[in-house]
Amino acid sequence: MIPVLVAFTFRAKPGKEKEFEALLNNPESGRAFAKMMGATRNTLFLKEGRMIRVVEFPEGAKPVPMAEIMERDPKVKEFFRKMGAIVEGGFDPDRPETLEAFNKRITYPIAYDIRA
Repeated sequence: MIPVLVAFTFRAKPGKEKEFEALLNNPESGRAFAKMMGATRNTLFLKEGRMIRVVEFPEGAKPVPMAEIMERDPKVKEFFRKMGAIVEGGFDPDRPETLEAFNKRITYPIAYDIRA
């Protein structure tokens, strides 16, 4: 089976870098969130207020939408409320269209995946 990779990146608003990094740098939350999305892997790169995340899904899996995850788990919605306020080009988790637009801006399509 060939996994499906999704990559996205965004940065903190100026002056919010430390809060941003503290909020994101939690491996247990990352693991739990990966499971909620249906992912098998969630890799985080974090430096100077910029985050790069690569999420891996099993072949044929369709990621669970963020809005659906927020509705199932109030902790996730609270996390997104905090995150939306401190990232550049933020979003409001109570307005799903803003989160959807944010996700479109920050997600990058894969150009290639070479296994050597």
